[in-house]
Amino acid sequence: MANIPVAMPRYNLFLYNQHGQARYPETLDLPNLEAAKRVALRVAQVFMDVVPYWRDLSPDQQSRFVIEIADEIGGLLLTVPFNEAEEATADQAKTKPN
Repeated sequence: MANIPVAMPRYNLFLYNQHGQARYPETLDLPNLEAAKRVALRVAQVFMDVVPYWRDLSPDQQSRFVIEIADEIGGLLLTVPFNEAEEATADQAKTKPN
């Protein structure tokens, strides 16, 4: 039997807030949904770090930002709130050795 390579699942990320949507520019080939969630959390962390007005937003406004993970044909698989990325960053800071 021939070795037929198995294709990895493909994921698309969409950033949403109350005003609109932006698609992450690349379709991601990742081994599973957990890996896609890790990428989504990292994208959210970078977004919060580079957007100058992020800290000026109220907690309510910040809570409206999410990343939706969709499969290759556009089916919604998971919604990742930006506040999950903030919590993950805070948890990492607590566990880092000095």
